[in-house]
Amino acid sequence: MIEARTLFPAGDLNRLRQINEQAVLEIIRSAGELRLAEIAERAGLARASAGEVVRGLQAKGWVAEEEPVATGRGRPAHRYRFRAEAGNVVGLDIGAHTIRAAVADLRGDVRGEAVRLPSPATPAAERLELARDAVMECLTTAGIAEEDVWVTAVASTGTLDLDGTVLACAAIPDWRGVNLVERLTGVVPGVVMAENDVRLATLAEQRLGAACGVRDVIVVQAGRRVGLGIVIDGQLRRGHGGVAGDLSRFSALSCEHAIGHIDECAAVPHGGATGDHTRDVLAAAGEGQPDAVAAFGRYARVVAEAVATTVSIVDPELVVLTGTMAGRADLMLPVLEAEMDLRCMRTPRIVASSFGSDAVTLGAIWHALGHLADLLLGSEDTPVRPLRSPAT
Repeated sequence: MIEARTLFPAGDLNRLRQINEQAVLEIIRSAGELRLAEIAERAGLARASAGEVVRGLQAKGWVAEEEPVATGRGRPAHRYRFRAEAGNVVGLDIGAHTIRAAVADLRGDVRGEAVRLPSPATPAAERLELARDAVMECLTTAGIAEEDVWVTAVASTGTLDLDGTVLACAAIPDWRGVNLVERLTGVVPGVVMAENDVRLATLAEQRLGAACGVRDVIVVQAGRRVGLGIVIDGQLRRGHGGVAGDLSRFSALSCEHAIGHIDECAAVPHGGATGDHTRDVLAAAGEGQPDAVAAFGRYARVVAEAVATTVSIVDPELVVLTGTMAGRADLMLPVLEAEMDLRCMRTPRIVASSFGSDAVTLGAIWHALGHLADLLLGSEDTPVRPLRSPAT
């Protein structure tokens, strides 16, 4: 940030201070500990101006000064760091077969995790109780008190309304109509938010993964069910009513029947090696078992046709494969690519996610952190607010 050298009206001077404050905060948050001279250099500010901004951020609770360490002759330099430990957020992924919870500090570093294993038939009330159990366990593992969690972001399978109500869910029979924000407020700590799981997996790819810095992306979450996350011009698209990317009602594009090809693979016995038939078929396909490879190929072609149609509409730079089937990307990606070569004017780059089963919880964590940023960081027209829980 270049410091202004000319006279500004009072309003412009305030805006300049706000811009500098946000720039310095981001520099410190991203870099760990820095000396004042390093902060000034990276921000393009005079040392005195950088010092004034840092002192303001200290007063608001965002920045802490570390004890100076003598490393040689002369006066030891003071160092400053972001107070990531000041608060915490929870990412909670509620699926038909798995519930995952993870707690992270304000930098997004995960400090504790927990898993519960419901079935699709688990009643909604019991599923919500298992979700709370997972949250409490991850807090206990990390040694974090409930009152130190500021936001819990909930990811759910199914289509969600903007207020957190599940509009439709093929995976969980009694999940439709459940308002996750209402049902979990006061049950899990902090302010509660809710969002579709595929959209949050897409956010994880945007923030930390293969889609970082890419403006036009389709994320394909392929597992027992298939969902699409869409990023256009760098913005994750929710749509007017929160249902962008839902293809379930288009018979020509729906992937609901795709998992049937895996389920019907009789060459791999049900209740086999892991008790999870889908994973057992994937393992057998990876070992080259012909019937398993053929079943996986039929699944992949159903998914690939829907993805290719979406690619033709959006024309993304990148397609990211995530979810259970990303574990067999060596088999899945060639089918996706062949289908796009056949149907699309241009085939985008296609990669597999590196997050495995953690993509959704990571996305939920960053969704929670984004909510805090919206509340506390302000904009060019508003100052950075004091670092404190939204509850206060």
